Amino acid sequence: MGLRSVLKKPGIIFGGFLGLATLSIMNTAYTNVLDDIKNELVLNYTWAGALMSGYFVGYTLGQIPWGIISDRYGSRRAMTLSVLGVSLSTLLFGYSSNIQIAVAFRFLSGLLGAGIFVPSVKLVSSWFDSEERGTALGLLNIGGSTGNIAASWAVPLLSASMSWRGSLKLMGVFGVCSAMISFYFLKDRDGVSARRMNLNDIPYKVPSFWYMSFVQFIRLGSYYTFIAWMPLVLKEEYGLSIVATSGAISLLNLAGIVSNPVGGIVADRLGEKRVLMAGFFSLSLFILLFTFGIGSPVLYGLVFLLGWFINFTRSPAFSIIPGLFGAETAGSVSGINNTFASFGALVLPFVLGYVRDVTNSYTVGWYSVAGLALVASVLMYFVADPDS
Repeated sequence: MGLRSVLKKPGIIFGGFLGLATLSIMNTAYTNVLDDIKNELVLNYTWAGALMSGYFVGYTLGQIPWGIISDRYGSRRAMTLSVLGVSLSTLLFGYSSNIQIAVAFRFLSGLLGAGIFVPSVKLVSSWFDSEERGTALGLLNIGGSTGNIAASWAVPLLSASMSWRGSLKLMGVFGVCSAMISFYFLKDRDGVSARRMNLNDIPYKVPSFWYMSFVQFIRLGSYYTFIAWMPLVLKEEYGLSIVATSGAISLLNLAGIVSNPVGGIVADRLGEKRVLMAGFFSLSLFILLFTFGIGSPVLYGLVFLLGWFINFTRSPAFSIIPGLFGAETAGSVSGINNTFASFGALVLPFVLGYVRDVTNSYTVGWYSVAGLALVASVLMYFVADPDS
């Protein structure tokens, strides 16, 4: 069991990896040229934050419809259509003439891109045993970090010669090609019956369900706060150039390439609860250190550690669910938890932008995110032990 057995299904791993990588590119491409977008469309920080929040309004609303599509037509079709939809929406975002149209296209990207992650969890659950799922999810999640790295370099460099609009249009074209490749490699497992969500399956009377929902809110909200604002913070607060900023964001996501599978592997051996408690506590600590204005090279080390611990918690946050609530309801509970996660990604980047406008500083916002990460660590202590 473990990494070797997981790699015996390379097509499933690569197809899911590519789907998540493409989703990350489409999610984060604009953040790497946010300063150019902000200046051309004359945005304040609150409206700049609304670009990420608009995406996650659509992403949150899309969870249930895409779950139904996945149940009825399979993860392969759902994931391929979702990759295609989010890519075309990113291409259209390049034509935005004002903030209202830009937010509308970001909303459409979220709505159409919501059919990638949860169907991938279902795909992993059907192809891999319980002892392998954390590792398999970790490998798929490397795609997310890889996509972020690709966007952090490709988009700023392309924008220098073809503007931010041209670079985003080109990313959209790439995504359309990626959708076709993903469809070729992905495959639904024969004999796996679809199980539709039943309201009676929701363990709403179990405290751990609500603890995990709030932990997911904090996890994804914190992650997309980094993704949305880190490039601008590094440029404005630390005075980094475009190349230096791209390098720092690459470190953030390079850490995720390693920590995503490592988090799953460690959780398979030591238990998800321990990994999540330690991961969120460490994340809180390094967010606080990041606010101290420490110069390079320590700054780059802190960015790497932020990327490490926010990604270290991703796979365990989902692989813990079958042990807590049973494998037969894992899909339903994962979908609900991911809805809470999407809501966090909607709220926290927008709030940080609003706080930046009100206080003329990012510091209060970063302190708030650090406090929430500490709350997540404490909540994990009260989560029941899996399989108890």
